[in-house]
This record gives sequence, C-alpha cells and structure tokens, in this order.
Amino acid sequence: MSELSEGLRLELQRLEPLLGACASLDATRSRASLPWELAESLVEGSGEAERSRAFAQGLIEVVRAIVEDFPDNIFWDLDYLAGRLWLAGGPQETAHLAGRVVRLCRGFGNKSVLRFRYIHDFLFGYDWARWVLRQPDARANTGPFDLGFLDYLDARREELVELIARNDAKYGPLRGKEFRNPFIFCREPPDESQLHQVLAQADLIPVKAWRFDGERRWHLPFADLRAEAALRLGLARRDGP
Repeated sequence: MSELSEGLRLELQRLEPLLGACASLDATRSRASLPWELAESLVEGSGEAERSRAFAQGLIEVVRAIVEDFPDNIFWDLDYLAGRLWLAGGPQETAHLAGRVVRLCRGFGNKSVLRFRYIHDFLFGYDWARWVLRQPDARANTGPFDLGFLDYLDARREELVELIARNDAKYGPLRGKEFRNPFIFCREPPDESQLHQVLAQADLIPVKAWRFDGERRWHLPFADLRAEAALRLGLARRDGP
C-alpha cells in the first residue's frame, strides 16, 4: 500500500502543467523530475503515512510558491530540496522547513519589492556557496536548506528592502515591471538558460540539485566563475548592474 493518498498523488500530478518545459541542468535527462515522481521515490516503502502526508503537502506548497513567485523560472531540479524536506524529521519539522522556503519565495519573488526573476541562485547553491566561502570554518557544515542559512537569507532580505527604501545605487527601486538584476551579466531567459547549461557542462554548479544528495560544494568562487563565463559568452550587460 502506498504511503501517499490518492488525493495527494492527484494534487502533485496537477502541478505538472504549471512547470512549463520543466528543464533540468542534468544533461542525462530530458526534463527535471516531476513533483509526483519525487514524492513517490522518497516515500516508497517508508511505512510512515503521517510523515509522508506532511512531506507531500510541504512539497506541494513549495512548488506552488515557486510557480506563483517565479513564473519565469526555467530549471526545475527540485530533487535535493525535496530530499531535504523528506529528511527534515517529523511532520512538524517538515511543515516548518516548507514554510520557511515558501516565505523566502514570497520575500524575493516577483510580487515583492525585490522582484528577482528566478529561484536558480537558491536551488543551485550560488547564494549558499558565497555565504559559506566568507566564513568556511563556521559555516561549512551548514547546508543550503538548513535553518541557519535560511536565517541568513531572511536577514539579507530585510537588508535589501532597507537599501531599496534608501534608493541605494545598486539596490534601488525598480521601474515598472522590470526584474531586479544586480549582476554584470544579462539574465533574460535565453541568456540564463545558455549560461547555466554551459556551467553545468563545466561542472561549475555549486549544488547538483537534480540529485537527492545534492553533492554540494562551496570551495570555489562559483559566483565569480559564473560571471566570467557569462562575459566569455558575450552576455555582459550594456546598461551595467
């Protein structure tokens, strides 16, 4: 007997059309794993119906938040994030972690004053690797979806909101419906797709989010390497960050 109820399975399957092409940075796949596939893989044989239910509900909430707050998101490799939700602990811990991720989506996405376009930097560990590299002795054992790093992201969001309120040169108010891009390279969808596919081929993605274990790495300056790759590809911004 499956640990997932028929209702939860159907609800997970209904998310599929919302993910567009459901692209993956894993070159061996034609698409990213779908939410229902992730859920089935993780809960199968666990014999823990209550934990499985909390996990499925948390995954549904997270995917919906990404769809709503990052509707232009391209890459949907959620394996590692789903794995962390499953390993969070009991139903309460799972619900708490899912809620924290949803809150970050609301705080950084297209309906917020920050208005970032993609969740890639979070899912694939660019924000996390840069944070660990600043203080590796203290942070190396904190993972990309551990609460210690999520606390940092919450605090960083507040800092950015304050910078916007002060009309900061780098993080000022946006005009119209534009997305925020503090980087030196373009992040329009074709550019974003090309750049990250090149980085994946060169093994320069900090967190292999298409794997349940993630194979997370922070020891290289991944953000700088990404910027350098973008410039080599001719993706430099003409208007500046």
